Amino acid sequence: MIEFRIGDFFSPRRLLYWRWTLWRSQYYPPQRMGALQWELLSRMLGHCFARVPYYRRLFSELGLRRSDFASLEDLSRIPMMDKNVLLDHHEEFKAEDFQRYRPREVYTSGTTGTPLRVYWDIDSNVLELTCMWRHFSWAGYRLGEPFLDFYNVVVDEPKGYHWNWKCRALVTAWDAVDASNIERYAAIMRKYGVKSWRGSPFAIDSLCRLLSEVGIEDVKPKHLFTSAEMLLGHQREFIESWAGVPVCESYGLREHITFIGQCPEGGYHIAPEYGIVEIIKDDGSPAQPGEEGRIVATGLHNRAFPLLRYDTRDCAIRSDRVCSCGRTLPLVEKLTGRTNDRLLRADNKWVSGLTEDFRFPNRGIRKAQLVQEEPLTLDVYLVPTGDYSAEVEPLLRTSLKRKLGEAMDIRIHRVEEVPYLTSPKSKFVVSKLKGAPR
Repeated sequence: MIEFRIGDFFSPRRLLYWRWTLWRSQYYPPQRMGALQWELLSRMLGHCFARVPYYRRLFSELGLRRSDFASLEDLSRIPMMDKNVLLDHHEEFKAEDFQRYRPREVYTSGTTGTPLRVYWDIDSNVLELTCMWRHFSWAGYRLGEPFLDFYNVVVDEPKGYHWNWKCRALVTAWDAVDASNIERYAAIMRKYGVKSWRGSPFAIDSLCRLLSEVGIEDVKPKHLFTSAEMLLGHQREFIESWAGVPVCESYGLREHITFIGQCPEGGYHIAPEYGIVEIIKDDGSPAQPGEEGRIVATGLHNRAFPLLRYDTRDCAIRSDRVCSCGRTLPLVEKLTGRTNDRLLRADNKWVSGLTEDFRFPNRGIRKAQLVQEEPLTLDVYLVPTGDYSAEVEPLLRTSLKRKLGEAMDIRIHRVEEVPYLTSPKSKFVVSKLKGAPR
């Protein structure tokens, strides 16, 4: 989790403008939405030609001029790029007037074990906040209502939770909650009056099951939102049957280039005002309706660190239907990918996540994978870059033990490629233990 800082998002004029625009643009006809996208893309292209070293060099090598881009369709002239390009040319993606946009350094989620150092700027922060606000409003949430933030995080407080008054969020680490203290955490939720829950699917599913097992019925949520990984069918079935409300899944990136949110009627709506989303098959051609492809995204607002045609390696199934909710935003049929196994901690509790532990030693690691074949043992496979330093290994071992327990034997291996590969996106966590939850 990233600390919420009001200063990162505080731009009243921008917030009011995009609050006013997004609540109307969700009903725009395609032609009007296309015009808005082109206005934003045109601005971004001009910026990249003039002020971003990587794109200025790339366009020169390809013989492209600004006048070669006259419509949204011309975006395909730019080759797709991925995390490896960012790792190899990181500093070149910074705009020459980088500081003007109030950048903040953050790390990507690293669901493939390759967290990246990227930057948020004020414009992309405003779009992130207002798109998320719009998504939550579809389920009935009103800005300012207290909500539960329930992910696999470490809360460094004796009481086991943190009340973030700045966004009225009850931040709780799901792996701190179990059958022995569920009554206490239910009392905490009553105290803060949280009726909206946001968290990873595994965390939300675990909380619902704990409450169900002890018969606590009075802290059920009015609104449920999941993110960070794919919501599995059995998780959705149980959560919705217990809570009595639909789960609204969402997809976003720390790179601040796209957002997809599910409405209560089930439609997965792309936010085209935030970024341009292409669904591309492995052969490089656009996916047709009903076909799966990789999500390739172009950010329309982050001028501090712009990314054009970024291959996320996440997947979705393209759709050409219209949602019954009445919104005209484009849809994907389903989000696919972003799945990982669970690890068994030293105290015999299953845990997910752990990408946070790979953010501080990010420089020098191209890819990582955690493999558990036996209890109390974890093999960490690292694919190093040229500037790798072995000094990160004891830091990484300490960080993982903090999450998994001191009794865990952490074995670190430097390799040319991680052992378990899937297409298009390698799993970060692989469990070979019997009975591991999926």
